[in-house]
Amino acid sequence: MQHTPPPPVITSEVRIVDAEGAPRILLSAAGQGPSIVLIGRDAKPAATVALDKDDRPSVRLANPAPGAPVAAIEIDDKGAHVKFDRAGGASSYLFLNNAGVSGVVLIDAKGVRRASVLVGADGKVTVEGPDGKAAAGR
Repeated sequence: MQHTPPPPVITSEVRIVDAEGAPRILLSAAGQGPSIVLIGRDAKPAATVALDKDDRPSVRLANPAPGAPVAAIEIDDKGAHVKFDRAGGASSYLFLNNAGVSGVVLIDAKGVRRASVLVGADGKVTVEGPDGKAAAGR
């Protein structure tokens, strides 16, 4: 006798709960794009993998410590980046844009860009410091 697999479950959302009945995983195709959300014991999203309305993927990691940094890996209309944000304005990111420019940018707690290193598609390196002045490299 041949084993026949069960028919597929067709739905737009599945919630997986733990032994106490608390939601811990949400698989969804509702809204603008599909997502997988891992939910912490505090009932807040801890990690999310999603596609936006244009099928661009992202991974977002929340921090369980209040006010602590969060992280994201995203593809957007400008390119790809890894971004770290802290409540209050501080952030840093690494990027490679669609034109072939890559860089690292550091932003202070007031949201002011303080330093960056950019490598152009042509290989030209630009380093910018806290005074906003750029020094071109090779």
